[in-house]
Amino acid sequence: MSEPEISVVRAAQNQDLEATAQVIAATEGRVSVLDRKAARRIPESGPRHEEFREEFEQVGRIAVWEALGRFDESVTTDFLGFAYTTVETTLLNITRAERNQGADPDAAKTFLSMLGTAGNDPYLAEKLAQTVPPAGRRLSADRAHAARLAYQGAESLDVPVPGTTGEERWAPAVSTYGVPDDLITPDDVAREERRIKHAVVHGILDTMGDGQAHVLRATFGIEPVPFYGNANEVELAGDMGTTPKAVREAR
Repeated sequence: MSEPEISVVRAAQNQDLEATAQVIAATEGRVSVLDRKAARRIPESGPRHEEFREEFEQVGRIAVWEALGRFDESVTTDFLGFAYTTVETTLLNITRAERNQGADPDAAKTFLSMLGTAGNDPYLAEKLAQTVPPAGRRLSADRAHAARLAYQGAESLDVPVPGTTGEERWAPAVSTYGVPDDLITPDDVAREERRIKHAVVHGILDTMGDGQAHVLRATFGIEPVPFYGNANEVELAGDMGTTPKAVREAR
């Protein structure tokens, strides 16, 4: 249906039932498309996929009502464009919240800042986000997990809504040296680099199996395992209760 006359929109805003029916009819087709699009953002394997399709139909209609109440013709005379943007934004926020599993923006930024360090491996980034950032910005296991889930669904969810400028994607968190930027010294930088390397190494080791991690710790003398190097496979194997061959394979 074509764009309703601005006089019809005004009448609907004044609770004229016939005008309201015209506005709803004009938006129904496009809103239905947006509802189905939003439902497809929820994994089809999820237990609530069909429920979301029904729920989004109601959400879309309610969003049109909300758009009608907030529409200001002194700002724009394109009611349909305004209404569709309202519907899309509302549905996008709902799907993002569902996929984000409670990840907050600060956790998302911290997680993303770890992706480069983790070689774009989201599972390793989840681990590093719990150890690498400075104290106060490290994530708990639950927050890091939620941030990874959010990131893995972000590619489709963060596409800008038509008619809007979109939203800024997560930006890497800025590192801190514990002092004002203008007071940072080379020693501060070196100390921070050592801290990050230490946290990354331990974070990576923590993602491995116990045996492999123990062998690597022993090879390089990483706490709490003493240094064995590459030449003491028999001794290391004896201490671990395994064979030299197993030590070599693990390394």
